[in-house]
Amino acid sequence: MAKLWILRGAHEAPGWNQLRKKYEDEKVDIIHLDAKVWAIIDAEEEPTGYEGLSASAPADGMYIDPNGSPLYLAGGEILTSAEAMVEALGQEAQDALQKTGDPQTVLERLGKVY
Repeated sequence: MAKLWILRGAHEAPGWNQLRKKYEDEKVDIIHLDAKVWAIIDAEEEPTGYEGLSASAPADGMYIDPNGSPLYLAGGEILTSAEAMVEALGQEAQDALQKTGDPQTVLERLGKVY
């Protein structure tokens, strides 16, 4: 069963070029990308072999690409909105939403924006 992973590494890591090549060859499915900072990919097994990049399960939160497009993740699942993200984060986030009225602000204040 496929799972979401985040790859991270130094801006100059050769693994970014390796990842781009595999994506172009349709051998890896990149879900969301902030080029040369992080990439969220969908893969059955932990991605390895990308020099200078490490893979892990992505933290819950909102990932924003350079174009400003958000991806909301909680528990390894993609969510549809900031509101759904706040709901998934539990009572602390929901209480903060009651105070601020803005789910994006809540995610920022909780340090859940990447």
